Amino acid sequence: MQSVIDQAVVPASGARESFDFTAVRWAWACRRLLGDAPELRYGMLPDKSAPQPADVGVFRVERIGHHRRLETESEQRTRLYEGDLIVGVFGNRYATDVFEGRVQDLQRLHLLTASGLVGTVTNRNREVARPTSVSFLGYLGDQAGTRANTKQLGFPLSSPPPGTELKIAPEVVLVVGTGMNSGKTTVTRKALRALVAGGVPVAGCKLTGSASPRDLYEMRATGALLATDFSDYGFPSTYGESLPDLIRLMDLMTAACGRAGARIVIMEIADGILQPETQALLESPEVRSRVRGVLVAGLCSASLLYATDFVRRCKLDVWAVSGLITNAPLFKREFSDRSPIPVASSRGSGNRLARIVIGNTAKAIAEASRTE
Repeated sequence: MQSVIDQAVVPASGARESFDFTAVRWAWACRRLLGDAPELRYGMLPDKSAPQPADVGVFRVERIGHHRRLETESEQRTRLYEGDLIVGVFGNRYATDVFEGRVQDLQRLHLLTASGLVGTVTNRNREVARPTSVSFLGYLGDQAGTRANTKQLGFPLSSPPPGTELKIAPEVVLVVGTGMNSGKTTVTRKALRALVAGGVPVAGCKLTGSASPRDLYEMRATGALLATDFSDYGFPSTYGESLPDLIRLMDLMTAACGRAGARIVIMEIADGILQPETQALLESPEVRSRVRGVLVAGLCSASLLYATDFVRRCKLDVWAVSGLITNAPLFKREFSDRSPIPVASSRGSGNRLARIVIGNTAKAIAEASRTE
């Protein structure tokens, strides 16, 4: 798969046309492009060629389905109506509980997330309604007549400002899950909050997923020194992205956390261990060299026994399991009867999670120093 660095900017097939943006709502996934006076910075392109992930466009809502509200750039959740105009961004989505969606063409388009991700639904969980359908009006173009693409605007330029070089690399702890909605975000926020309360300089990141402000809200609320995710670097989603780009993104995030003063980074990876990008990251020797330990969230004992075995086979150190399993004493007992890995509840204060992170981080640093 092509790295974003190697992708050519797609030229417009003609000069951009003026467009009245006053009646258009900007989706949260496009917030970095808005700025002042969008009617002066952007116009519509007379370009009907196939879209690329992260291309930004203007869409009309045709039929309301699963997504009935839009997360806007001002972090408000507003109701959608047929005929509404929105600025959204093309991207892929992998969500076992909702949709799988792909960037394909301009013919059959759906709203894949409430934050403005647009693509074509290829698989739908039968527990959710049909997707909200939208039609394509045109690509957003800059003054040079070039398509606006959030990755090309945000990712290659994400270098640290001069004079802010990283002095001490923070320790990275991954949070992974057995699947979607297994408790990863709760584990992340509980660990962050307990570490903050204990006076530990800590930051929170979400490395992969589909753009949504929810997890950022949760991380910010803990008081962490920095809360950031992939969308801050121009990725509307990470499904289908190359491993080299994801590793580079991981390094950029970690460095940003270090410059903010964090000594520990709690970094969540979306979806489950069988999701393609998650699996590739866990199996990567480069990721292994950057990570001190892993917290695994899961729904039940059987899924966690498989997940922890998989993570350990990737030569990553599993420090604890947590997540929705901690709601069920029988699941906890089933797991503990078969594994020495501690079960740390995410239902309470998160203090045990914090103690596990602090203790294992110190132990890992000491062991590494002895081998140097």
